[in-house]
Amino acid sequence: MVKIFDADLIKGHFIVTDNGKRALVDTGCPYIINDENKYSKPHGELYLNDARSNVDPTISEFRGLEYFAQHKVLFDYKKAAIIVADQGDDVAPVHPVAEFAISGLPERIFINLAIEGKVRKMVFDTGASIANYLTESIVNTEKYVGTVPDFHPLLGHYDVKLYEQHVEIGGETVGIPFGAQPEIIDQEVKADGAVGVVGIGLYEKFQVLVDWPNRRLVLGRY
Repeated sequence: MVKIFDADLIKGHFIVTDNGKRALVDTGCPYIINDENKYSKPHGELYLNDARSNVDPTISEFRGLEYFAQHKVLFDYKKAAIIVADQGDDVAPVHPVAEFAISGLPERIFINLAIEGKVRKMVFDTGASIANYLTESIVNTEKYVGTVPDFHPLLGHYDVKLYEQHVEIGGETVGIPFGAQPEIIDQEVKADGAVGVVGIGLYEKFQVLVDWPNRRLVLGRY
């Protein structure tokens, strides 16, 4: 079965209404979290409360990677929509341009991106909806493109200076803004062998298909 959900894009996060629940769909969380199970999931109450405080107080469920395990999920930022297919059904970007193998499941989604001429292991996180991040020492600061406010459950609110990085996707080079990771995020990312987090930098420019059953992430032109 294939379902199409209209999404509310609040601070760049995808929120859908499904079976009467307001659900935040986020690849950055490993779990499905709601009021019924929030005390049995690691940091469950923190994830849920943070989403309600900083994104939308009406959120009733956090749909993380447990949800993706049984589905193929296509994010369409420009149409403010999410298309969800069961394992045996097909869904694809209209104009696919690049495909990446994904690893790190079930805790994270990792892809390898060519950034400033070097292949970097990155976390793909739709919860990174305000800023993309790289380890500070590898951020190319030649092209400053602005400052945005961001937040983190353990840091509160803070400002991020963004610098455009050259990223090779589908045989082309696109400019994607990145900021330097705060230390607490940097430590978490480096512990997984990665150097950064990318979310809005991809789905703002491309349709993004997360196909967990086939261990791949596919980008398509809008």
